[in-house]
Amino acid sequence: MVGADAATRAVLSRALVELGHVVLLDTALEPAAVAESDRLDLLVWVETGIKVDRRQRSNCFELELEPAFTDGAKADYAVWKQDLRQRIESARRVVGDSGHQAARAEQVWLLAASTGGPEAVDRFLAAAIPAPGVALLYVQHLTSPHLSPLLRRLAAHASRWHVEIAITGNYLLEGTLSLVSPDHKLRIGRDGRVRVLSAPWPGPYRPSADQVAESLALAYRESAGMIVFSGMGEDGALGSEHIREHGGEIWVQHPDRCIASAMPEAVLAAGEVDYSGDVAALARRFNYRYGTPAPGPRTEVS
Repeated sequence: MVGADAATRAVLSRALVELGHVVLLDTALEPAAVAESDRLDLLVWVETGIKVDRRQRSNCFELELEPAFTDGAKADYAVWKQDLRQRIESARRVVGDSGHQAARAEQVWLLAASTGGPEAVDRFLAAAIPAPGVALLYVQHLTSPHLSPLLRRLAAHASRWHVEIAITGNYLLEGTLSLVSPDHKLRIGRDGRVRVLSAPWPGPYRPSADQVAESLALAYRESAGMIVFSGMGEDGALGSEHIREHGGEIWVQHPDRCIASAMPEAVLAAGEVDYSGDVAALARRFNYRYGTPAPGPRTEVS
């Protein structure tokens, strides 16, 4: 985002995050920062009147707004946000979303984590290479205020992956990491389309890996997989059973290599696990599965 005052940009930033975008740049009048950034696929101008060399912007599409349009206090927020979404979609249709073109995923891996999870998932994503037809869906126990910071963190560490929030209407796409929000339950359709429900997550875990895994297993069956990283509690144990019953694979971060070992231990206790290893071994296994360099020795699990 470029232009306007800080308060207006804050309203716009909130809306963009809720619409599934990662805000990588938030500046008043710094054209040099815009010109030098090569990781933008949406650039929002708020009546800046400044000139920027846009020859390097061929990888993104742009949307210019009037300040009044971004003033959330002047209109019903939900209506205003829907209007913003339609404007973004319209800009994509006219200009073409050259920043990220992808097919619907044929296989989806659920990454589940809690305490110690962000560090482990960071390392996994830094080493895991996107493969054709493969998407990632990430469940991290957290509260709403931590969602946007986690998105920015993922965008910084998962540079190979397109990072977004899983919102209603989005499809699980190859090369995409979709982060599940802690605010509302989520369902995955058989066509890979996300639907966020109005109801909150029941139970102690928000979001719930068990519930997401159940929905993912029903939608993708043997093409769904699950990797459980460091975390407290038992979330993921029931979900792993759903994945396994439909023919999918279950991997876990080895408990001895976790900051909090309870989640992987609960999954191990629930039944057969296909692979267990440290984060580096999990990433090697993932890459090997899709035709990239061979993994290290298999870790036997009981």
